[in-house]
Amino acid sequence: MHRCALLAVLPLAGCAAELPTRQDPPAAASPAERQRQLEGFWDRQREKEAADRFWNGPREARRNLTRDQIERWEYQRWRRQGWRSYPY
Repeated sequence: MHRCALLAVLPLAGCAAELPTRQDPPAAASPAERQRQLEGFWDRQREKEAADRFWNGPREARRNLTRDQIERWEYQRWRRQGWRSYPY
């Protein structure tokens, strides 16, 4: 009985809740503020690229290997993982 009373009250509480008011859009930034925002964006991009070069540097250096060197490296990796070498 108490559960039914509680369930009957819940929809009423939801209807009584005040609807959120609509906010005005933010004011347009001044040219100096916009330039500062753009400089911050490019600073963050350069920081991300530097981090990417740090983590992927060995992988990028591997691309400079000759095809024979890459095939030898892949063969060694397959052997370590227990895969059959190409061509089967």
